[in-house]
Amino acid sequence: MGSKNRISSRPFYSGFAWAYDLIIAGPVSSRCDFVESMAAQRRVLPGSRILDAGCGTGSYSVELAKRGYAVAGIDSSAELASLARAKAKQAVVQVTFQKGDILELPSRPSYHGILCRGVLNDIIDGPGRQKAFISFARALRKQGILILDVREWTNSALRKQREPVFERVVENDRGTLIFRAVTRLEYETKKLWVAESYILKRDDEVKTLTEYDFVMQCWTRDELHNSLINAGFGSVAYFGDYDSSSPIGSTDRIVAVASLER
Repeated sequence: MGSKNRISSRPFYSGFAWAYDLIIAGPVSSRCDFVESMAAQRRVLPGSRILDAGCGTGSYSVELAKRGYAVAGIDSSAELASLARAKAKQAVVQVTFQKGDILELPSRPSYHGILCRGVLNDIIDGPGRQKAFISFARALRKQGILILDVREWTNSALRKQREPVFERVVENDRGTLIFRAVTRLEYETKKLWVAESYILKRDDEVKTLTEYDFVMQCWTRDELHNSLINAGFGSVAYFGDYDSSSPIGSTDRIVAVASLER
């Protein structure tokens, strides 16, 4: 199965898109504080055009629009993009959301900044990974800022050794959703093999049982740095989280901030 089909067929991106925010939650406001601070340091100020590449349900796009940025969001999932449009409408902000592929962004420098959260782990082949950075570089104006995060291999492996199972139970108007993910490590290739299951119950009766297996490719700092430099980015800063006081290596993530220099 091709990577785009594999990614878009994940239940969180299709039939269970409605559960995305219930399971995959995060401190949106504080992370956008970091994004706004990093952007300001590199002279990308409110009013600038920002692309949320892999926008999910649009939480970050909407928050950045509230702060005065002109935001557009794309996602490979039409279902997630639809939820994002509804979220922007409810928040009364102007954000354009559409289905799109981060590997095939328009080849014109349209944006002052690009935010790409948690998406690059889904690209598991080397050429596709480099293509993503070239695509970002095409779409950014010179000195535009790229802010992204990826899973860092060493700490991700340590964490999943300790905690291979993630489970969350949430109540909603559809019933009780039980989500479970079991991760297996492939050390030779720095991959995480994940087996997901989604059980939806109402009145103790199982309504839906969906199972899905997929793989994520982790990164090292050197791999990420080489991809950025080869695509024309420079002035790269690395962090362990969306927090300037969090050093790289302190978490299982790498957050990178870079400027397009050519």
